[in-house]
Amino acid sequence: MTLGAVDYSIIFIYLIFTLALGLWFASREKNSSFESDDYFVASRSLGWFAVGASLFASNISSEHLIGLAADGFRTGLAVGNYEWGACIILIVLGAIFVPFYVGAKIKTMPEFLARRYGEGAKFYLSIVTIAANILVRISVALYAGGLVMEKMFGLNMWVAIIILSVITVIYTALGGLKAVVYTDAVQAVILLVGTSLLSYIALTKVGGWDTLKSHLDSDMFKMIKPASDPEMPWTGLLMGVPVLGLWYWCTDQVIVQRVLGAKSIHQARMGTLFAAFLKILPVFLFVLPGVCGKVLFPEVEAKTIFPHMVEVLLPVGIKGLVSAALIAALMSSIDSTLNSTGTLISLDFYKKWRPEASPHQAVRVGQWTTVLVMIFGILWVLVVMKAESLFQYLQAVNAAISPPIAVSFLIGVFWPRANHQGALSALIGGLIIGILFMIYEPFPFLVSAGVNFILSLGILVGVSLLTPAPQVESIRSLTWSGVKDHISESTTAKELWLYRLLAGVLIIFMIFLWSQF
Repeated sequence: MTLGAVDYSIIFIYLIFTLALGLWFASREKNSSFESDDYFVASRSLGWFAVGASLFASNISSEHLIGLAADGFRTGLAVGNYEWGACIILIVLGAIFVPFYVGAKIKTMPEFLARRYGEGAKFYLSIVTIAANILVRISVALYAGGLVMEKMFGLNMWVAIIILSVITVIYTALGGLKAVVYTDAVQAVILLVGTSLLSYIALTKVGGWDTLKSHLDSDMFKMIKPASDPEMPWTGLLMGVPVLGLWYWCTDQVIVQRVLGAKSIHQARMGTLFAAFLKILPVFLFVLPGVCGKVLFPEVEAKTIFPHMVEVLLPVGIKGLVSAALIAALMSSIDSTLNSTGTLISLDFYKKWRPEASPHQAVRVGQWTTVLVMIFGILWVLVVMKAESLFQYLQAVNAAISPPIAVSFLIGVFWPRANHQGALSALIGGLIIGILFMIYEPFPFLVSAGVNFILSLGILVGVSLLTPAPQVESIRSLTWSGVKDHISESTTAKELWLYRLLAGVLIIFMIFLWSQF
């Protein structure tokens, strides 16, 4: 890519500003962070804007951004169902799970399973999450980001990976969750502004919406595809997308950790709604440019359409802004994954091994873990490079691990009879089923996720009914029958009314969007 001095200046300023912002928060929090475990949950001081913006930014990485444009080029808008499905799942997070997580003041998702079921379920989730973070998320994001930097800027892939890794790990390790969240908020703004400009310019070059539709098959603009569609069948949309979304948005430490740092249940809920409204935009800002590229540059390979459009369509200055947006997408996903992994290892393993350890020592372990995890993630790039498709690599792993975890959280909240034996059997059995589905591929991965969810549900219910029931009073605050206590203690009637109103507006708007596409 041909960049001007202005473009390079914008990228340089962005990198320096992000590092400076992270270090500033690190210096502000140093005294309090090293005195308490709140290093891991931002002193529970986050407002709705920071929570929502960080939720959005943490979800978007460079391979996500470029991959959505490529899929828009190949198949149309339907890939955006992952984004719009997240809008509904984020309402589920706010309405159902936030009162438990924030009200119970937990610091990790495995801690919730430990309180609800027992230590076995906790350690299963901790190990699976840490492994997935290192072997999938960090390594894939680094590899994809390195490739993007190499193709767009001519920078050696490994040099790019090292530079971005060093900057990200510095402010993540020193600043904890608060540094991650507030740098994510800035990165979300840059990401939205940069991609908005690209989408607007691309659609203008095509000649507008009506002209775009006249040049392409109508199927390119349909969000709901027939069951025979190989990539986004309506069966997969109905069975798989909710399962993957429930696991990712409602039970995954990387995502939920910023919710755990909220000031209150109301601030956390409003943050999830803010993120849900933001998730409407990727269809128009990430996918639509790829659809426009189908008309403007039909000869280009789908996987290179995003960088090609940035190179050809954007003027100097805006090109640098979009390039900064790509880097922001990469850094925001990696810093969140690093922070959550350090939290899990420090609180779920180190504190269990050494319960007498001081908060200062726990923080130190979290910091060094962040550094070591990044190093291992860089080394694992050598393995990820051999994968035929990054997208398939990500989705195959997610479809294998997510159904039993989603079942354990959802059923644990609504069915007090679910016990530790049932949950642990479902977690282990569902993982085995997921691995077998991943190897033999009897269904498309979205359908496999739905089938695995049903089988894991059957295991959890069956084993729970065949084994002794848990003591109801000991888990009452962690089931739906007792959640009203958490809500009534910290949420006013006005706050509850506002949340319900906005959630209702969002649901109606999503129904309208799906009806139009």
